[in-house]
Amino acid sequence: MGRPEEAFRILRFGHCVLRVRDLSAARSFSIDVLGFVPALEERDALSVRGIADFDLWTLGLVHLDEPGLDHFALRVEYSDDLDALEELHRTLGVPVTRVEAGREPGQGEALRVRTPDGHPVEFYHHMEQVPVYDDRGRVRLPMRSTHRFRGIPPMFIDHMNSRVEDPDASLTYWRDRLRFSISEYTVRDGKTFAAWLRRRRGTHDVAVVRSTGPSLHHVAYHVGEPADVMRTADLLADAGFRAQIDFGPGRHGLSNAFFIYVRDPSGNRLEISMGDYQRDLDAEPIRWEWEDYDEGGRLWWSPEYPARFLETTPVNPSWPL
Repeated sequence: MGRPEEAFRILRFGHCVLRVRDLSAARSFSIDVLGFVPALEERDALSVRGIADFDLWTLGLVHLDEPGLDHFALRVEYSDDLDALEELHRTLGVPVTRVEAGREPGQGEALRVRTPDGHPVEFYHHMEQVPVYDDRGRVRLPMRSTHRFRGIPPMFIDHMNSRVEDPDASLTYWRDRLRFSISEYTVRDGKTFAAWLRRRRGTHDVAVVRSTGPSLHHVAYHVGEPADVMRTADLLADAGFRAQIDFGPGRHGLSNAFFIYVRDPSGNRLEISMGDYQRDLDAEPIRWEWEDYDEGGRLWWSPEYPARFLETTPVNPSWPL
């Protein structure tokens, strides 16, 4: 079977913007405690990145009364891909807006849509990059400043996990329209309960999980080794943030990754993880029956997980702007 013609190509999950009630508390938690690298700061917004992110920023924090997901973004291969994606979404009859370069710091022209399953998504091609040469013209990669790092620290943005009303309907969009590959999926009562979708060899860029409607479960950052996951737990407990540890440390059966989930001061959930497997995009998806997933998919080391782990935060109701 030959390769299908593609009018556009999505490369990866690029960044995420979260709403926070207290920007000062969010700044202290993300930069001073966890060790994110500050990128840009305004009166009502802050942007940060992981130490190995080459994009200028990958996590935005905006001051609003209600926490949750403002939007998340996907990078496309060429700027012309935005035209094809705009045409696709207008055909689907979903809300769409084209925004000029600079609307978000360092970002080029972008396309904003509300997906058919209700999530605020932005497509973009250009993002300003972190300098890789010092003032004398010598190579200085962004992760080569360990003498300045704090916290864990997070390395790079990895994925986001969303809640949707009907995962099978969502797959019509993510798999069939946007051409995401499914790495693993879970079936319950004859229907898809959850699916992990990717545009790279890792297990997922985006996950869709059955719930009552669109909401955010978590955004994830990758760290370098399993010990960093354990270090996150120590770091938070030692700094007086034991209550912010939501679930873990542990190991997922699905994806095989080590993880810890934490809540920021506004209640948004972050996952610090590493170790998911790498597999080709054309590989047959791995199917989990509900009983196997519920007993060993979320947590391989034990069937127990806290009830609060099922909580989510809302998504931006006003997107696209």
